Amino acid sequence: MRIGGQNLLRLSRRTARHGQRGATAVEFALIAPFYFLLIIGIMESAMVMFAQHVLECAAANGSRTGKTGYIGTAETQAQTIADTVNKMAGFIMDSSKISITATAYKSLSAIGTGEPFIDANGNGKWDTGENFTDTNGNGKYDSDIGAAGYGNAGDIVVYTVTYPWPIMTPIMQNVLGKDGVMNLQSRIVVKNEPYG
Repeated sequence: MRIGGQNLLRLSRRTARHGQRGATAVEFALIAPFYFLLIIGIMESAMVMFAQHVLECAAANGSRTGKTGYIGTAETQAQTIADTVNKMAGFIMDSSKISITATAYKSLSAIGTGEPFIDANGNGKWDTGENFTDTNGNGKYDSDIGAAGYGNAGDIVVYTVTYPWPIMTPIMQNVLGKDGVMNLQSRIVVKNEPYG
């Protein structure tokens, strides 16, 4: 009888261990999708932040090249600036998708301002037919008086560098971006050196 009791005790211990293993497997199956989603989300977010940092560094170097007026051999100023940006960001981004725009202003206070106008109807914006001062001489009202390009010596230039970063994981596409893409952007304001 004693021998049978020991066998019964061993059997009940073995059964209890198998039951615990089964419970652990079920718990893992329930928690695993959320756990992996969290890990993937953290990795995707980290990649986006890293790409944004790389883009900002590239934009800073490109604007630094532009403000000096340096032009590479057999290149235009735009090509020289694009080469500088692409050297910094090209290891993680497709260089053909990096967009660089520059707008030049005569002063910091002119950034984002429109040409002066007489607000006849008092709505706070220029409407067709209202008088305005054509400061850039192009014959039409401009809501931003900046000139496209890299400006001249002493000008203030706003560089905008953008890149359509693809979101890899389907679930994160709606959280981090739109239509599977998150548009990264870096904007730098510099004053051109007195090159000449």
